[in-house]
Amino acid sequence: MALLCLCIAIALLVVPAAAGTTNVTVTRYCDNNYAVVDISNNFTYQELMTIGEYQSNGEVIMQGLVTYDDWVDAGMDPAEFYTEENSGWDPTESVRLSYYGAHNGTLVEDIVEEIGGMPDGSELEVADSTYPRATRHFSKTNVYTPTTGQGEMVLCWWDSEYGFADTWKKGMRLFFYTPDDLKLSNMDMKEVFAPWYYQFSTDKNNESFSGPSAKGLSVQTVDTINIYPPHRYDFATGGDTVKYAYEGGVTGLPTANDVPSATTVDTSKIAANDSVYEQTASEVNGEYAAQRFVFNVTESASNIEKLAFTWDGTSSHDNPNADQGATTYIWKNGTGYETLSGDITSNIGDYVVNGNVTVLVKQNTAQFEDEDENTFLSLLSTDYVKLVVTHHH
Repeated sequence: MALLCLCIAIALLVVPAAAGTTNVTVTRYCDNNYAVVDISNNFTYQELMTIGEYQSNGEVIMQGLVTYDDWVDAGMDPAEFYTEENSGWDPTESVRLSYYGAHNGTLVEDIVEEIGGMPDGSELEVADSTYPRATRHFSKTNVYTPTTGQGEMVLCWWDSEYGFADTWKKGMRLFFYTPDDLKLSNMDMKEVFAPWYYQFSTDKNNESFSGPSAKGLSVQTVDTINIYPPHRYDFATGGDTVKYAYEGGVTGLPTANDVPSATTVDTSKIAANDSVYEQTASEVNGEYAAQRFVFNVTESASNIEKLAFTWDGTSSHDNPNADQGATTYIWKNGTGYETLSGDITSNIGDYVVNGNVTVLVKQNTAQFEDEDENTFLSLLSTDYVKLVVTHHH
């Protein structure tokens, strides 16, 4: 019997350990073309160990799908399960907890800083490119300034049971913890993550019920981290965006979003902030110089968090006593042009009409003649324009 046990032990020693991922590729894409890499680097788990300070912990706890049966089996009041504040969120934060052991890892913040970090408004993608593929997205706030309850985002390369990533079949793995808070519950997910980042799971025994699952935020065998900056729409070459520009005179604020349209702007002059201007002048009395910019937005309006338009240019009128300024307007569905005085952060769908965002810049005083038949022109010059779309997946 002793000999048999020894043979079994030897056999176990020679079976190769299952390995997880041992490298992660970190990439930031260009803000005007998500198909083009801005900067990228690949890190082994050994290299990750040298970035920043180790993030060690006790046993990590994450909450999964809480079904009605789970709730009842835990001794909870059945009548409380389907209430608005519960329905799987579990305010008690005590049902269907999963325990994952202790870990060492590197802050995701420190990892992305190795390639220059996340610009404001960026979104982070953490993915496992192997089967079964998992992809999760997070805001810059989740990465850099997590609120209480979330914990730091840590890419772990050591597990207390399975060792380093080369012998840990589910590593490297994304966890959320701080030394003082090792549990991520469904209520934590509800309170600290944006709703579009919530993870849900379906009850295998009752497919009509789907509920939150915080542990769904944890990606295992991570090999990819991508940074997507806010999407820049401008007229620079090399972009992946579609946009148009027109110029001409208008007799007032247009009631249609396709005016002016007779003349196309020389977009090479408005592609960079370089003091090369596209100039528009009124042609007849009563006209205001105007330029119209149309951006074909590829993001779904429901996923857009902010529209930020920038116009760099000058406006003037030949009459020194006239209003020399210009006003920027944005087309709103069902309303028409309204003055654009800042970023658009609500009711985004009202401003993305048939996939387009339309902006008009109009000089404030119309062309006219004085009693001596001197003509005073309305003038508008544009150096650079852009629309920046902050969005999530």
